[in-house]
Amino acid sequence: MFQINQFLDRFKNISNSEKVKKQLVTEILTKNNIPVKIEQISFSKTTVFIKVSPIIKTEILFRKDEILKEIKNLPGLGTMSNIQ
Repeated sequence: MFQINQFLDRFKNISNSEKVKKQLVTEILTKNNIPVKIEQISFSKTTVFIKVSPIIKTEILFRKDEILKEIKNLPGLGTMSNIQ
């Protein structure tokens, strides 16, 4: 007879992969002197959404091309084409 753990093993890393992607984006932004927390980042299809104050958002949009280039080099985020 199967145990429930055997069925749930395949779902262990689903939320972790999302968290890891957010952590990688946070590290890129921190490296560019832009203070962002993991909770402020979300993904939707090919867009990275960052919920921050207007001053920080302006700085992100000012460096948008540079940041997107770094994000596209990350595993699992190669399809990202926009930051909002």
